[in-house]
Amino acid sequence: MTHPKVLASAHLRQRYGIKENNRNWLWPAVIPLLAGISWFIWSALNAANPDVRYELLSFKVVNDQSISVTYSISVQDLNTDHSCSIVARDIDKNTVGEISDLMPATSLKSGANTRTIEVATRLPAVNAGITSCQ
Repeated sequence: MTHPKVLASAHLRQRYGIKENNRNWLWPAVIPLLAGISWFIWSALNAANPDVRYELLSFKVVNDQSISVTYSISVQDLNTDHSCSIVARDIDKNTVGEISDLMPATSLKSGANTRTIEVATRLPAVNAGITSCQ
């Protein structure tokens, strides 16, 4: 004879549609999870290794009409010409000078390349920065 509690439990499971060991949700959940993890790893590796990496090292005000900028650039493709856009700004953060520094493929080496360039300005500059490198 079956215990009354077991009979009640079986009756309640049948009444409310509760099935034993229902794992139909497992594979539909695992497949998108694996795809999401794969995409996350790919995007992290892709963003961590850009084609061109640049860093502003220093700037120095030469006079009221120019500012000297030192920066480093690392590139993966040494067979392509690269250029960086460098800007000089005044005290109100307005652009007062800009130059595009073109680097021929023959002048670049593997690893970090340090460059110093002077930017002519129309007003006294107080800081400088790199807007982009391609």
